[in-house]
Amino acid sequence: MAGLTVRFRKWDTQYFPAGEPVRADEPIRDFDELEDRLLADHPRMRRILVRLLPGRPLLRFYLHWSDGTDLLSLDRRVAAGTATEEDFAGAVVGEPYGTSHPACGARFRVVEMTTVIPLFSDSIERSRAHSYRNECPVCGGHFKGSALEFITPPETS
Repeated sequence: MAGLTVRFRKWDTQYFPAGEPVRADEPIRDFDELEDRLLADHPRMRRILVRLLPGRPLLRFYLHWSDGTDLLSLDRRVAAGTATEEDFAGAVVGEPYGTSHPACGARFRVVEMTTVIPLFSDSIERSRAHSYRNECPVCGGHFKGSALEFITPPETS
């Protein structure tokens, strides 16, 4: 498996620095290669693979920072094996999700904050401190939810 190993609590994850394609020796559940390419160089996100339980499929999640963390420097520290827990202090975990804005009908894919995998012991506090994208990219109206980033351009009905 490609990627760099980073341990969060009890999970060994494969961390993919900016620009590195996600590769694995086995299928990744719900993996979309095109979406991965769109997000590979994102300035506020990094991709990880993790297996939650033995015998279960690999899952892909996104680590997202809204605090201005220098992710290129983080990539170098992860590659050198010198990254610490503090380097990930501003991150929350997200996963791709299809949604729409009820006010205007626009449909789009987002990376939404998730609690499926409690990588961090302080996930609740992190989610409260994090900044979210809460403005519809089509009409500018308030968007409910925990969208971290928009993945695709919106489709209007």
